[in-house]
Amino acid sequence: MTMRDSNRRYWQQGLLGCVLALAAMSASAQMAFDATRIGSAPATVQVRTFRDLRYRDMMQQHYDFSCGSAALASLLHYGYGLEVSETELIKKMLVGADPKEVVKNGFSMLDMKRYVESIGFRGHGFRIEPDALYQLQMPVIALMEVKGYRHFVVVKGASAGRVFIADPALGHRVVFERDFVKGWNGVVLAVVGDQPMLADSFLMRDRGSLALKRRMDVLDRATTPPPVLEFGLLRADML
Repeated sequence: MTMRDSNRRYWQQGLLGCVLALAAMSASAQMAFDATRIGSAPATVQVRTFRDLRYRDMMQQHYDFSCGSAALASLLHYGYGLEVSETELIKKMLVGADPKEVVKNGFSMLDMKRYVESIGFRGHGFRIEPDALYQLQMPVIALMEVKGYRHFVVVKGASAGRVFIADPALGHRVVFERDFVKGWNGVVLAVVGDQPMLADSFLMRDRGSLALKRRMDVLDRATTPPPVLEFGLLRADML
C-alpha cells in the first residue's frame, strides 16, 4: 500500500467515525444508519437513544388519565405479544364508562379486569405484603399515589430493598421499597393468559440487579418460609 493510499484510507475511516458520532448525537429515536456508501468498510449501525432504553418494551402514556391503559397495553403487547396500543385500549375501555369521570380520575383496576376478560384473559386482584414483591413470577400492575395523584405502574419484581417498575410516565426505574410502599395501597392486578408471558420480554428479564443481588442478605430471605403462592402472590380475590 502506497503512502497516498494509506492517507486516503485514514481520512475515509476518520470521516466514517465523524458521521457515526453525529448520527448518534442527533438521533431522537431508534434508527438504522446505513454507512454502506462511506469508506471501504460497509456497515449498518443500529442507534439507540437513552429514551429508547428507558421505554424499552413498554408504552409511554400520552394523556394525564391514561397511565392505566398504557400500563395494561404494555403488559398485553410486550408481555403476551398482542397487537394493542394505548389509544386502542382507551377507546375500548371507555365503552360503557363516563368519559368525564375517566378523564378526571383515570381508569380503575376493575376497568382493566373487565377488558382483559373480554378478550379471553383473566384478571386476578391480590392484596399482598411487600415481601411478596420479591417472589413475583410475572409482572403485575400496581396503583401508587404520587404527590396526591393516583398512578398505575407495572411492577417487575424486587431485590435488596429496591422495587423495579415500568412507569408509563417516566420509563423503567428503580425505587426504594420504603418509598414504593408509602404510596402503594397493597393491591396488584395480575393479567393471566392461556400462554405464558414472552420470556425474552424486557418486562420479564429486567427484574433484578446483579450488583444488588450480591449485596442481598441471603440468610434473611432464605430462612423465611414462603407462604403458599399463586403466580408468586397470595390470592385475595380483591376484584
